[in-house]
Amino acid sequence: MLKTILDVTLRDGGYLNDWQFSWENANHLLAFLHQQGLRNIEVGFVRSPQLQTTAVNGCPPEFLAKLRQFHPDMNLVCMLNPADGDWQAAVADKLEHISLLRMPCTAKLIDHALEIAHAIKQQYNDIRISLNLICVSSYSLEEIKGLLSRIAVSRDVDIVYLADSRGALYPSDVQTLISSAREICPQALGFHAHDTQGYAIRNSDRAVAYGCEWIDVTLNSFGLAGGNTSLEGYLTHHQLQPEGIDLEVAVREFCQDHLPLTHPPLAVQQLYRKLAEKNIDPVWSQQLEEKYTNNLHDLVSRVSRQDYKTLESVLGAIDTLRSPVL
Repeated sequence: MLKTILDVTLRDGGYLNDWQFSWENANHLLAFLHQQGLRNIEVGFVRSPQLQTTAVNGCPPEFLAKLRQFHPDMNLVCMLNPADGDWQAAVADKLEHISLLRMPCTAKLIDHALEIAHAIKQQYNDIRISLNLICVSSYSLEEIKGLLSRIAVSRDVDIVYLADSRGALYPSDVQTLISSAREICPQALGFHAHDTQGYAIRNSDRAVAYGCEWIDVTLNSFGLAGGNTSLEGYLTHHQLQPEGIDLEVAVREFCQDHLPLTHPPLAVQQLYRKLAEKNIDPVWSQQLEEKYTNNLHDLVSRVSRQDYKTLESVLGAIDTLRSPVL
């Protein structure tokens, strides 16, 4: 089971500190994960030199080569955003160091991502490629089935990930989603949970039970908005932690010593949860607070849960509540 658990602390946790990790941070993290029995770690975004901001938010070849040198038993995973533009420059001289390349996709990006996957496979047939359908809660089940059908026919995609980016799904939703994906996709399946409502471990369990091989985790659940499935919680829940180790204590001490990350304030986390309950993306929280300064919580509690795809659709739903009855 540990062979298909993927740690994404550097990449997803990087949203909390603008990917300001030192070489020492990354080096210590890979060593720590190796001690826990994990072998797959997403070390960041591959980006073109023009878009690179840090080692983790860019993954230059020398950074990847050094990680491989110091940690030859670890599989390095990187994320390539097909919306970035010059993907050739983003992956130049890096593919030989990467075990798995993941591409996050909305409906509009799937075809472009499939083209990139095909081109990369022509160069490096040994590399595995994953297409990650993000914000899956923003689509109806029929829409998701249609999107998955477009991916399923590709021989260049090895893994199809479904990402609950908002943390809006419930275990029953995950069961239906993964069951449907398993019927459509011949590829391996993965699930990326966010813990915005506190369901990340349960949702990850349900995903595995209904056909997922891959699960994402982070230390201390560090990640965008509501955070991710916690590595220590997931391994302890399944009794996969190394014998004789209190993994929650070990992770807490490691994070204090080696990771420059902190969770958002409690009030912010509570707002994220309230938004996720209505399937509103927590990343829109700042814009919503700026527009509805004094009564956002009340308005969100009254708005209906829908498949919101855009901030504008949320604003429209809220403004309808605020419109006077004629």
